Amino acid sequence: MELKIYAKNITVDDRTTDYIHKKFNRLKRHLSAISDAKLEVSRTSSRSQNDRVVAQMTLAVKGNVLRAQEHGVNIFAAVDEVADVLDRQIRRFKTRVYRSEQSRRAARAASAKGAAPDGVPMEEDDGGEEAPRVVRVKRFRMTPMTAGEAIDRMEMLSHEFFLFYNVETEEYNVVYRRENGNYGILEPELA
Repeated sequence: MELKIYAKNITVDDRTTDYIHKKFNRLKRHLSAISDAKLEVSRTSSRSQNDRVVAQMTLAVKGNVLRAQEHGVNIFAAVDEVADVLDRQIRRFKTRVYRSEQSRRAARAASAKGAAPDGVPMEEDDGGEEAPRVVRVKRFRMTPMTAGEAIDRMEMLSHEFFLFYNVETEEYNVVYRRENGNYGILEPELA
């Protein structure tokens, strides 16, 4: 598995490439199941000296996507920041995968005995805190609409994202507000 590096408005020399690969190898050691990895590095025109370089890394892992984007003074600082964020995401991902595997095993064992599976006690993270869990399920009536109508509805509700049934594509989509003030749409793609 190789890391693909894309640069925009910035030069990535051999020394920088070696540094990036060193950071990526650290992530790969923590999670060997990475099937695809991409790093996008770009220089922006920002008033702040601290946010001149943006690094965005995307990892594909067993049908899941881990993504982080961070800013830095230079390319090295931005890569350090994005690697740290992804390292934390990998730890959470591995904990979640481990827990779901444990609960599947407990359910199989309980069903093999003919009994209903009891709740599996939550294990604790490295920090000793209880892992986040679903505390609310919200249902709402969906009316088919266009992406423009969904953006208007999202803005009316002052939300950061909005799930809607897109009449143009005839699928469920999510529209969201990007950091630069523009909008993005998430479209499902079956694996």
